[in-house]
Amino acid sequence: MSSDTGTKKMGLVGLTVLVAVNMMGSGIIMLPASLAQVGAISMLSWVVTALGAMCIAYTFAKCGAFCKRSGGMSAYAEEAHGKSSFFISSYTYYVCLVISCVAIAVSALGYIKPFMPWLDTPMHTFYGVVAILIFTMVANFGGAKITGQISAFTVWGIIIPVAGLSIIGWWWFDPQTFMSAWNPHHDTTMHSVSSGVALTLWAFLGIESAGANSDAVENPERNVPLAVLFGTGFAAIVYIASTGVIQGIIPNSELAASTAPFGLVFSHMFNPTVGNIVTIAAVIACIGSLLGWQFTNAQVSKAAADEGLFPQIFAKTNKAGVPIAGMLIMLTAEIILAVMTISPNLISQFNALLNLAVFINMVPYIL
Repeated sequence: MSSDTGTKKMGLVGLTVLVAVNMMGSGIIMLPASLAQVGAISMLSWVVTALGAMCIAYTFAKCGAFCKRSGGMSAYAEEAHGKSSFFISSYTYYVCLVISCVAIAVSALGYIKPFMPWLDTPMHTFYGVVAILIFTMVANFGGAKITGQISAFTVWGIIIPVAGLSIIGWWWFDPQTFMSAWNPHHDTTMHSVSSGVALTLWAFLGIESAGANSDAVENPERNVPLAVLFGTGFAAIVYIASTGVIQGIIPNSELAASTAPFGLVFSHMFNPTVGNIVTIAAVIACIGSLLGWQFTNAQVSKAAADEGLFPQIFAKTNKAGVPIAGMLIMLTAEIILAVMTISPNLISQFNALLNLAVFINMVPYIL
C-alpha cells in the first residue's frame, strides 16, 4: 500500500509546474497597461521584485516543511510570534484578498469592455464589477471540488497567451519602440523603479500557496524548496519577457490607455479576430481566478474563526462544507470597496486597488 501511495506522489518537475501555474493566474493581465505609465524602465522593477519574491517563496517553503498544522502563513506567524500574530496575519490577508478580488473583477471587466462599449460610465463599470463578484461568489457555493476543477481549467486562458507572447512576440519586437518607451516621464531611475515595484509585486501575490502541497510530494524536504525557487524563477522570466516584448510592439501611449493589453498586442501581431479570442480567454481566466481567490479567502476567515479569532459566523458551513455566511459577508465588503474606488478610468481603479492590496499584504509577509 505504501509503495503504491509513493508512486502517486508528485515529483520535482510536476510541483515546479504547479507552483508556476498557481502564481501566473490573473495578476499579469492588466499590468502591461499599468507599467506603460511608468515606462519600459519598469523592467528593472521586475528584476528587483523577482529576486525578493524568490526569497519570500523559499521562506514559505521552509516554513511549510517545519509547520504541518493548518492555517498557512497565519500559523507560521503564530509559531514565531504568538496567537496575536495569527489574528494580525489572518485579518490583513483577508482584507488584502477582498481588495484583490475587486481588482481581478476590474481586470475582467477591462477585457470585456471592447465587446461592450457602453461600459464607459463609472456607474456602468460599477454594475459590471458587482455582477462579476456576485456570479463568482454564487458559483463557489457548490464546494471546493467544483471550484478547483473550474480554476484549474480556466487559468490556462491567460497562461498560454502570456507564455506564447514571451516566445513568439520577438518576431514583431521593434527596439526603437521599446527605447522610446523607456522613461517617458524622465523620472529618476530610483523613482521609476520604486513606482514599478508596487505594480510588479502584484503579479507574485499568491506565492504563499507555493509550499502548501508538501504532503503530496516525493522527498518534500528537497523538492518543495527547489520547486518553489524554480517555479517562481520561471514565472519571473515569463513576466519579464511578456511585458518587455509587448512594450516593443505597442507604442507606449496606446498601451497605457488599453484596458485589454494582451488582446491588443495579439491584434497587432495577427488580426483582430485572434485578439478577440485572446481577450475572451483572458476574461474566462479572470473568472476562474476570482473563483479560486474568493474560496481561498472564505477558508482564511473560517480558519481564523475556528481559532476563536474571527466571529463564529465565519465558521458555519453548509452540507458541502462551504462557509456561505462568511462568503456573503465577504461579498458585502467587496461591493462596498467597489463603491469606494469607482473611477472614470478602469486602469486608475485597478492601480488604486493594486497598490492598496500590495501594501496591506506586506504585513503577513513580514510576519
